[in-house]
Amino acid sequence: MDYLNNTINTLPRERGQHLRFEDRCEIKAFHKQGYSYRQIAKALNCSPSTVGYELKRGTATKTTHRGRPTEYVPSRGQAVYYENRKRSGRKQRITSESPFAIWV
Repeated sequence: MDYLNNTINTLPRERGQHLRFEDRCEIKAFHKQGYSYRQIAKALNCSPSTVGYELKRGTATKTTHRGRPTEYVPSRGQAVYYENRKRSGRKQRITSESPFAIWV
C-alpha cells in the first residue's frame, strides 16, 4: 500500500478553501514519490493548477551551492502565503499623511 492509499485526513478539505500547512506537507510527500499534479490534486480535492502553483510558490528560484536544484519546502510555501495575504485587500484612498486628512 502506498502513501496515497494510506493517507487519513481527519477533516476533508472542501473545494475553494485555502491550503493548510498539512496539505502542503502532503503535497511534498506526494511530489517526492513522483505523483503527477492530477494525482496529488485528486487526493487533496483541489485543482491540479493549485498543486502546480503551490509547488512553484514553495520552491526557491536559485540552486544550491553545489548546483543542485532546490526542492519544495512546505514552510516556505506557508510563509509566502502569509506574506501575500498581508498585502491583499483594498488599499486606503486617504492616508493620515494626505493633505485632505490633515485639513480635516
